[in-house]
Amino acid sequence: MIGEKIRCLLAMLGTDVHSKGIRTLAQLLRDRGVEVIYLGEHNTADGLINALIAEDADVVGLSYSTATYLHYTRDLLVKMKAAGVDDVPVMLGGLIHADDEPELREMGVKGIFGPGSSMTQIVAFLQDVTGKTLTAP
Repeated sequence: MIGEKIRCLLAMLGTDVHSKGIRTLAQLLRDRGVEVIYLGEHNTADGLINALIAEDADVVGLSYSTATYLHYTRDLLVKMKAAGVDDVPVMLGGLIHADDEPELREMGVKGIFGPGSSMTQIVAFLQDVTGKTLTAP
């Protein structure tokens, strides 16, 4: 679908407060024509799901800089399934340990982007999972 905006909900779950990376990503995605719904820090899975439904987002992006990502991501994915929105792809960014990637993918995480990931990779992922092609903003 050329020209239809990708709607990406970005958030941080739990008490992680290192938000520079996700705020930078939000701006870079906006610069590339993605419609970003930025929830910021200290979100709960339930609150994120409510926003996901209300905003009709195409993708959920979570950022972590602490080792709590397995717990919070599992909780979110279980609750997304219960709410009937588990068809929305979830991507993670930040400090994700390579040893945990198989478990995260088994849980249902579709994209994992750590340090060194490029905007080209992230945009290609967004276009792939949504079937939408970005056009210049």
